[in-house]
Amino acid sequence: MADLAINEATDASHGCSMTESELALDENVGTTNALCEWAIGLKFSDIPRPVLERVKHLILDGIACGLVGGHVPWSEQCADAIFDYEPPGYCNVIGYNEKLGPLAAAILNGAFIQATELDDYHSTAPLHSASVVLPALLAAAQCLSTGNGRGDQAKQKVVSGLDFLLAAVVGFETGPRAGLALGGAELLTRGWHSGAIFGCPAAALASARLLGLAPADAESAVGIACTQAGGLMAATYEGMVKRVQHAFAARAGLFGALLARNGYVGIRKVLERRYGGFLSMFSQGNGAVPPYDVRRVVDGLGERWEIFGIRVKLHACVGGCHGQVEALAQLQQAHPDRFEKEKLRHITSIRVGLSSPIFAHDGWEPFQRPLETTGAQMDAAYIGASQLVDGQVLLEQFADRNLNRDEVWDLVMKTSCYHDRHFDQPHFACGARVTIDFDDGFKVETILDQPRGYNPPITDEDIRRKYRTLTPSAVDDELRLQRIEDLILDLENVDDVSELIGLLALPTKNVL
Repeated sequence: MADLAINEATDASHGCSMTESELALDENVGTTNALCEWAIGLKFSDIPRPVLERVKHLILDGIACGLVGGHVPWSEQCADAIFDYEPPGYCNVIGYNEKLGPLAAAILNGAFIQATELDDYHSTAPLHSASVVLPALLAAAQCLSTGNGRGDQAKQKVVSGLDFLLAAVVGFETGPRAGLALGGAELLTRGWHSGAIFGCPAAALASARLLGLAPADAESAVGIACTQAGGLMAATYEGMVKRVQHAFAARAGLFGALLARNGYVGIRKVLERRYGGFLSMFSQGNGAVPPYDVRRVVDGLGERWEIFGIRVKLHACVGGCHGQVEALAQLQQAHPDRFEKEKLRHITSIRVGLSSPIFAHDGWEPFQRPLETTGAQMDAAYIGASQLVDGQVLLEQFADRNLNRDEVWDLVMKTSCYHDRHFDQPHFACGARVTIDFDDGFKVETILDQPRGYNPPITDEDIRRKYRTLTPSAVDDELRLQRIEDLILDLENVDDVSELIGLLALPTKNVL
């Protein structure tokens, strides 16, 4: 598969030798088609067992986040608005009795998975894969099981767990590859919400695979999804819309697949087109030479799995600050007498060195007190102060009642962040250098290149433990939680995913 779109050293239309830079921008290389052919043709036997196991656990982690995130205050406000303005439909919503049409259901389910900053992230191509892929697939599955569509499409089709799992593999693999072709975190540095952009082709191809589209129709779906891509990272500072921007990508991808299913033709070659193409347009202004590399989309496809770059969060904040949190935890462990809560007032300054994209994304100075929950979970100074005061960065630290504590804000105001080029090295982007000065002249510093879960990754057992720790706060029924876990972890042997979808829709409660 790696040969499909990257090994042509000759321009097919001109017969002339091409430079590496020209190859990276070649719109005749057929990348979008090659990706779609792979996605639609993927077989169970093509996927190594470790990949399948990892994807099932990523699904479990995303579902845990959705169950916990469905009734936090900002999710309830989103749900109230959508239930007010969208008509009832046939698709379930996580944690609610009401049903919606597929596009509206995808919005809510995506917003719930991303609601608490506990969902996955990719370490080199930043996106939250579960909040993009799973909402699209849950809705697409119910389109099939309820027989919505025209002609032969109107026949009800049972969606097996294996069908769902293969489509999830497609989505989880596609998003990071689109992101890597755009330079990974570079898009984030320039202020785009990268995952809301990378996620569009991921949701489109996952949905197209589950809906049984032909490769040409899948390419239409990707084209329709990519022309809707967007997302502004100014959503970091305040408000609630940051929680729903990955859901916009889920909806865009699902919408593209549903239109293509009915014969609507989208943009061909959307990834590689030089004029108005996905990679061409979202790379403009980045200063790189070449500005994008279309070959990264399919390089090693089916042989090297970007799925293993998807990280699982252990802290309820932006993934880029996990290195900072863990660096502070190391200092607290190494110097327990210095970091006793009542002695934190003796700290005179905290300096935090971050990679370029994380400094741009999270190193900003707080401009108001208190921050709103979104801003607090995205601000390195507030996140670090919470770790110092509470010894943890979990949902409790961002509840409304905790956002204006004097002991936290004293440390926030003593914190300054800066760009440290050390962390611009590959795979160091979420690391941090932390330097702390005390009023008696004592100084401590530590460098943490990679937070937990990089090398080695968080284990599948850790993910199961996270699910079992998180979800009881939202669901009282232990048997329900166990059944959800059992179904997900045995997806390839599940005859019909309707039971799983129904279990997710039973009411949940507010964890805050």
